[in-house]
Amino acid sequence: DPSYAAVFPSAIPGTLYLFDETYTQTQDLIIGKGYWLRFDEPTTVSITGTTIQALSINLMMDWNLISGISDVVDISQITDSESIIIPGTFYGFENIYIQVSQLEPGKGYWIRANSSGYITITNN
Repeated sequence: DPSYAAVFPSAIPGTLYLFDETYTQTQDLIIGKGYWLRFDEPTTVSITGTTIQALSINLMMDWNLISGISDVVDISQITDSESIIIPGTFYGFENIYIQVSQLEPGKGYWIRANSSGYITITNN
C-alpha cells in the first residue's frame, strides 16, 4: 500500500509533500522520491515490504528531494555516470539541514545536480 497513512500511520493527515520544482501535496509514496511529512512527536516506524536493492533516479537540474534503498548506502557508492551530482550537496534534515555521507532507509535527502540525468543507487 503506497499511501503514506499506511506506512506512517502516526503522521499528521494532509502533510505529505514532494518536491518537483515546487512543493506538491500528495497521498502516495513513490520509490526514489523524498518527502516532507509532519508528525506531532518523534516516531519510530517499522517499514515492511519488498526490499529495494537498486534504484535508478531521474534528477532534474538544481535541487532534488530523493530517498535511498533498503540498506544504508555511502554516497561514494552512488553511480553518477553523467557526472551530474554537484559534490558536497547531499543534505538530510534533523531540525536543521545537515550534510550527510550516507543515505539511510526511510529518510529523504536533498541533492543538487548541474543538469538533468540519472543516478543509480545500489547495494554493493
